[in-house]
Amino acid sequence: MAKKARTGHHQHRDSERALAKNTAAEARAKAAVKDIHSISAKTRGMQQKAQAKRG
Repeated sequence: MAKKARTGHHQHRDSERALAKNTAAEARAKAAVKDIHSISAKTRGMQQKAQAKRG
């Protein structure tokens, strides 16, 4: 019985750790998406600038 109770406690600690990992992973994913959008916006701006010079 005591072993079962201890296992339950560890599971709780593991779930907290998993939640923290998940939150960190989500933050990294959001940052990556933000970078992609800013890069595409930057290249689009550069293309428009080049087009304006030509036209």
